Amino acid sequence: MAINVNELILDKVRGLILTDLEDGSVLTRLTKLEDPKLSSTADGEEITDAVGALITKLFRAKKGRFETTNSLHSMDLLAQQYGTEKEVASKDNKIVAPCEETLTVEGGKITLSHTPSNDIKYIYKLERGTLATKYTLGTSVSATEFTVDGNTITVPTDVTGKIYVEYEYESESAVRVVNNTEKFPKAVGVKIFAIFRDQCNENIKYAGAVVAKKGKIDPSSVDTTLTATGKHGLAIDFMKDYCDDDADLFSVIVAE
Repeated sequence: MAINVNELILDKVRGLILTDLEDGSVLTRLTKLEDPKLSSTADGEEITDAVGALITKLFRAKKGRFETTNSLHSMDLLAQQYGTEKEVASKDNKIVAPCEETLTVEGGKITLSHTPSNDIKYIYKLERGTLATKYTLGTSVSATEFTVDGNTITVPTDVTGKIYVEYEYESESAVRVVNNTEKFPKAVGVKIFAIFRDQCNENIKYAGAVVAKKGKIDPSSVDTTLTATGKHGLAIDFMKDYCDDDADLFSVIVAE
């Protein structure tokens, strides 16, 4: 049955995907979108007569933009915003991860959760939660020096209580996103999925979508609030193929 809908209730925006322009594969998928906003603008030029009276106004250079906030932090989105790729560790491609631990001395030793990949030059004695005394790596244990064997540290003689250690280790279970100063977001395909309801019968649902063949994430300001309640903001500028004289900026589609 054909439909010709007009006024609808926008139930919610279900999600968004960014796709590769060459092979169409999904690069990023977001499903916790808040405050989505779709905007379209154009540059206007007033045409006036000899006395300044307005004859008409011509418009050109349409622009489209989609702004939203994801409720959760997204590593995939962060990679797209930084213009890089998310790196996933494996046995053959380990990622160096930083680590800090507070450990209690037992039998003159402490055991780290991981085997360090770097030289641990210093450890620190904690007193009332504060770094009190710094000890240095040595070739043998003394009153001021410690030794490291694998993930075991033999602390200086007569040292007890809690020790703070900061080090790095190679992980095969990690992800990493790098913000490289020379890399920026590339153009992608954009599809935004939504659900509409009939204004007279809310039980009737329609599938909605905003589709842009080409868009680019705005990297001019990427803010990620580093708190549990923080959100992950996103802005995408839509664009037509510059070599195409007449191309769609984006489409809004509603279907049963």
